[in-house]
Amino acid sequence: MPKTETPRCIIIRHGQTEWSKSGQYTGLTDLPLTPYGVKQMKATSKSLFLGNNFINPKNITYVFTSPRTRAIQTKDLILENVPEHLRSNIKVIVDNDLREWEYGDYEGLLTNQIVELRKSRGLDKERPWNIWRDGCENGESSKHIGCRLSHVIARIQNLHRKSLEKGENSDILVFAHGHTLRYFAALWFMKNVESIVYKDTTPPDFYSHIEFKEANGKDVTGELEIIKLPKFTYLVDNPMFLLDAGGVGVLSYSHHNIDEPALELAGPFKPAVDEESQHGDIK
Repeated sequence: MPKTETPRCIIIRHGQTEWSKSGQYTGLTDLPLTPYGVKQMKATSKSLFLGNNFINPKNITYVFTSPRTRAIQTKDLILENVPEHLRSNIKVIVDNDLREWEYGDYEGLLTNQIVELRKSRGLDKERPWNIWRDGCENGESSKHIGCRLSHVIARIQNLHRKSLEKGENSDILVFAHGHTLRYFAALWFMKNVESIVYKDTTPPDFYSHIEFKEANGKDVTGELEIIKLPKFTYLVDNPMFLLDAGGVGVLSYSHHNIDEPALELAGPFKPAVDEESQHGDIK
């Protein structure tokens, strides 16, 4: 049995906003949580750390968050129930590569409005619009978001690898958005499914924009290793995942091996077992 627990990447979508409630596409628009969204995330925090103890706060090594207000607000609400002496030791990284899909001309619209807009522009005559394949006019393509999320995953898996080498437990929390986190989860464990994932060469200027800040605004770019990938993966179809506002998902690894990324179907729930049959050394 492994001496340390298998590392986990716990993904948390921000709580309800006015636009997540109405179904409007919210990319760069910086909206706060609704009063219900605040209550929602306070309840989730209690469930994760107090009521069910789904997450051991001692195991949290890093928190990565999108720079949007709704994500940072959610992060703060979730961590409310982590004791201060533990919370102060957690590195909180504001990572711009975790921002939501940039929707361009579709910002603030509903899906049916986007479909009508594209139809008025003579698009989608052969097949219906699919954001995972077609991207957004004057916004990001699937390649754009696939490139940045491939690099976020590489950063997190590198941190997990180092924790395993040191024999340290490591849960990394990621706070972001609906499209971003579904895309992130698909790339995490479906990266070798060639029917929906393709590879492309990372643009040489990609790394010039990368910077990391702590929640207090301190620049920590030099403290977090920038992983350079010769190639990245991106989606060409809908991964068919759901993650409602305020939802929590868990990504991990099979056989205690960072090179075998996997989806934890039980989510944050961890049943009591004698050995980690899916995550340990037993194959």
